[in-house]
Amino acid sequence: MNKVRLSLVSIVLVISLLFGGAAYAQEEELPDPGITPDSPFYFLDSLGKKLGLAFTFGDEAKARKALEYAEERLAEAQAMALKNRLKEMTQAAGEYEQFMAMVNERMQAAVQKNASSNVSEKVALAAQKHLAVLDKVSDEVPEQGKEALDRARERSLNEQYNALRALAQNRVERAAEINLDSVQQRLLRALEKASENATDEVADAVEDAEKLRRWGEEISEIARGLSDNTTTVDELVAKATSVHLEVLARVHEKAPEPAREAIENAMANALQNREQVIERLREKAALGDISENVTALQQIKAEVMERIQNRIQERLKEKEQEPISNLKPESPKVSGSGNTSAATRSKK
Repeated sequence: MNKVRLSLVSIVLVISLLFGGAAYAQEEELPDPGITPDSPFYFLDSLGKKLGLAFTFGDEAKARKALEYAEERLAEAQAMALKNRLKEMTQAAGEYEQFMAMVNERMQAAVQKNASSNVSEKVALAAQKHLAVLDKVSDEVPEQGKEALDRARERSLNEQYNALRALAQNRVERAAEINLDSVQQRLLRALEKASENATDEVADAVEDAEKLRRWGEEISEIARGLSDNTTTVDELVAKATSVHLEVLARVHEKAPEPAREAIENAMANALQNREQVIERLREKAALGDISENVTALQQIKAEVMERIQNRIQERLKEKEQEPISNLKPESPKVSGSGNTSAATRSKK
């Protein structure tokens, strides 16, 4: 990635911040759902997909075909949500999960055979789009329909992680770029929901952003393992994290009180990550026009910044005491029982 592209990425991030939820709420295109689960002829659709996969050859081609079918199932789930057909929506969402699992299986097989990185990039971008669609659907259904959507969202996140790890082996800068944009999209979701005083949704979006941020650190580790020159990735992280912190500051300002502790934790993590990246760039004399300070943080109340800095210091002390084997970012865990959000809702 050249300097021009890096600047363009920075501009896009800033624009998405300035326009807040408008950039997040853009329409996400899905294929026509075709025959939906409420049709007596739905079995024909399922049969057609089985035959379609059976007559598709090669791991990369099967990954692309399964992704096509996953998107159709997601479109069906959205259509059923609009009709308030929760049983059929749950069925479509479950089959979406199954197809996305197949996408990952075939994508990994293709990567093992040194196939092109195009399929992993396509999957990563598709999963990002799917998350936005699932947000929209979740906003339209009653509480009893959200558990299936939570599981589908967790599947989207995990398959994006798998795709980004695969992409990072050959195109680490592109993997970092997609990851940082995904973090931004989750934070804009948090900002939108903070404006609506929706505590659970704010917490979910911030939690998702934190997972993506941790996976971004893993991508940076991959970059350092592949080459001594990680300047471009560090520049991307430094500029993007500044924007992320600005969004988090706005989320914190608007969020209900119960959500603020999680937001402050996210701010501490982002700030600590940025400081580490800034230090690496400073050592290489590669800071360029990157500011060492984040202007938005100057507007945060002193007691809030003190709590954030205290969290950073506590983590640094904990990290010094941890065995080396425990210092890697947490990898995702795919579970058929849903995610934290679903578990939290089930207790209510």
